[in-house]
Amino acid sequence: MKKIIFSLLLTVGAMSTAIAVEGDVEAGKAKAGMCGACHGATGVNPNPTYPDLAGQHEAYIAKQLADFKSGARTDMMMAPMAASLSEQDMADLGAFFASQKRASERTASVEDSSTPTATTASTGDVEIVTSTSAKAIYAGDVKAGQEKSAMCASCHGVDGNSLISIYPKLAGQSANYIAKQLADFKSGERKDPVMVGMVAALSEKDMNDLAAYYAVQASTAGAGETSTAGHKLYFGGDAQKGITACVACHGVKGKGMAQAGFPALAGQNADYLKKQIASFRDGSRGNDRNEMMRNIAIKLSDSDVDALVKYMSALK
Repeated sequence: MKKIIFSLLLTVGAMSTAIAVEGDVEAGKAKAGMCGACHGATGVNPNPTYPDLAGQHEAYIAKQLADFKSGARTDMMMAPMAASLSEQDMADLGAFFASQKRASERTASVEDSSTPTATTASTGDVEIVTSTSAKAIYAGDVKAGQEKSAMCASCHGVDGNSLISIYPKLAGQSANYIAKQLADFKSGERKDPVMVGMVAALSEKDMNDLAAYYAVQASTAGAGETSTAGHKLYFGGDAQKGITACVACHGVKGKGMAQAGFPALAGQNADYLKKQIASFRDGSRGNDRNEMMRNIAIKLSDSDVDALVKYMSALK
């Protein structure tokens, strides 16, 4: 009898240890950006293919993330998302989503007070945003960014819509992503013979100002062709090759996930997209978080890349 009681105590002790990590709601909120494309920013799912997480039990969410990471539960999209999460990260995410209201508990109307108001100045056929009242959204100043963008115009266009296919469109790209790329070019984490000279004299404020300016510009429609094979890869990946679906990070419409630092791809210049995938694949570009893009790109064949580029550059 004593042995049985002792065994039970050991079991209870082990269970307590397993759930000893306490989640932090605010920390979870900061980490939840990467989950937004599939599960919604607050865990209310915009896509019926994926589950709501809002109001779910904290311990259940943390356990599922741990199982995706260990392989006890398999899913080609969730496995890479969970791979870099620590036990604390999982607990924090569980705490955040558990604290959110379920869809049925939400009020019918949601007031969106974050939409920036802006004034525009016309330059030819292009409407260029020169100011915004949404200063809380951006670390930089839009007007200052416009003034500093003159040196970028020859490659990226006056409003960030590059007409040269080998260069990226910057218009409408998230500010934090642009600022990070500029910082990475300056530090050498991302390499490019043209950009290294352009960023050498930029301060952090310069980078934030440029990022804010381009972020509020409207991106022009892409010139790509649609692709059935590209659509399939973008939304479903390829289980046999272990290729994760692009939609998990870049969103249903290719608009990216600003909070998580995943860039918008919709309407991007096709030649530029192809070059970046190739660079991730051969390892010459390596400033992706947790090697996520490198791990995916290395599994893509040339035909996969062509199909994806066609599809993504045609997204609107």
